[in-house]
Amino acid sequence: MISAYLKAGYPILAVRTYEPDRAQDVYTREILANDNAYSCYTWNILKGISQLEINQEELLCQRPVSNEQPLKWLNTQPQNIVLFLWNYHRFLNSFEIVQALQDGRDLWKENFRHVIMLVPDITLPKEIEKSVTIIDFNLPGKDEIVKVITDTKSGIEGRIEHREEDNDILVNAARGMTLFEAENAFALSAVTSKRLDPDIIAEHKLQIIKKSGFMELYPPVLESQLGGLCNYKEYIHSRRRGFYDQKIPGSARPKAVLLFGLPGGGKSLSAKVTASVLGFPLIRLDISSLKGSRVGESEQNTRYAWKTIKAIAPVVVWCEEIEKVFGGVKSSSQTDGGTTSSMFGLFLTEMQECTDPVFFVMTCNDVDELLSISQGALIRRFDDIFFVDLPSPEERESILSIMNRRYGTRHDHRLAANMQNWTGAEIEKFVKGSIYDGTEKAFSNIKPIYNQNREIIDRARRWAQTNAIYANSIISTAQSKPRSIRANKQLPTKEICDVTHHGHSDGTAR
Repeated sequence: MISAYLKAGYPILAVRTYEPDRAQDVYTREILANDNAYSCYTWNILKGISQLEINQEELLCQRPVSNEQPLKWLNTQPQNIVLFLWNYHRFLNSFEIVQALQDGRDLWKENFRHVIMLVPDITLPKEIEKSVTIIDFNLPGKDEIVKVITDTKSGIEGRIEHREEDNDILVNAARGMTLFEAENAFALSAVTSKRLDPDIIAEHKLQIIKKSGFMELYPPVLESQLGGLCNYKEYIHSRRRGFYDQKIPGSARPKAVLLFGLPGGGKSLSAKVTASVLGFPLIRLDISSLKGSRVGESEQNTRYAWKTIKAIAPVVVWCEEIEKVFGGVKSSSQTDGGTTSSMFGLFLTEMQECTDPVFFVMTCNDVDELLSISQGALIRRFDDIFFVDLPSPEERESILSIMNRRYGTRHDHRLAANMQNWTGAEIEKFVKGSIYDGTEKAFSNIKPIYNQNREIIDRARRWAQTNAIYANSIISTAQSKPRSIRANKQLPTKEICDVTHHGHSDGTAR
């Protein structure tokens, strides 16, 4: 681990971690165990400089040494010194600090003195960019989490229900948490349920999402709440094996799908259903919120978002209207100094290299715009692309039935035949409107979005025929002129417009 960098003479290291105390403990024990010639010291802004020593009880102790400025102090020390600096990234906007790091670099390298900055993340000034080596400190592994389990059992009063064979389940539930977070989660489970419950641990882990500021947790939606789109549902059920079948190699695990089509067609609802089918939590990632105003902040936020996603895996990640988020990639060098382009490249790399059980569901309204981004580089990252067309007659009946159950209405299923070119969202809008306005008025109030976007949809259909999979079970064929509810002679208005709501059957919903 860290010893190799010291032996190679690396003078300045930045360790990215949210656990500076654990990193300092692990590294100090490693350094002192491997080389008795080294002495380890630590500095923070409140306590100054202290020497790190391991006492007879094998505990890491601190002995105060000096309140000097740490870099000046290091310049006066003998060989074989390691100095941990807590939260030192906060000082890198000072030219004096940057200059001190530049001046000290060669002297420290020659005398095997080392600065190790313990930081949550870091953006390096250009002046020292080539002098600092950044390394990541891993989150707790299985052995450390098992120790937390053991300590929790012995530290909580009363009997705690636990079986040793459940350790693997508990470890998996706690993966991605810091040691401090894991200790709190296990203690909460023990206190509230008198057992170590993996569901409580997993729920506590989702606090990571709430703290991120870039993601929101959404409840999955049952498959029965999504009308139509049978091809997509079947696809997700088949791909579920990739996350649960041990015979399928990790390299073949599903990674991402793209859903594109008219707004209101059910793309967002499909993302929620995907999480339900896979049995994963669902988070919505707002990629546009990752953009920051400071240099390097957007890339830093992107790395943090990915680190969080991997920490809470397995998970379904839902991203909306990505053509708008990455729409400025081509002009990025002129408009934002290359920030969007850099974010885009980092995001693509992470998608490609991610080996954790993470499944992306991305939605898009305009595939033409997406294709123009970086010569289709994002398109190639998807396992499959699904076109969400307008619902077929059978799908419209299914959607109307779902809405009847949801809102307590009783619209005749044959009414769906009069809803040509309607999206699922428009069917829902009609059902809700009928509660207040009656069936006929609610029906006439619907102005299908297809009528305003006919050319765009027809072009998307043509592209989908050779480049995508239809999410719908039956390909919808739009008619040039949707029928009026009053014009249908086969289905009498009185018959199909009858609505019973909360016991009323007078043709209006109350």
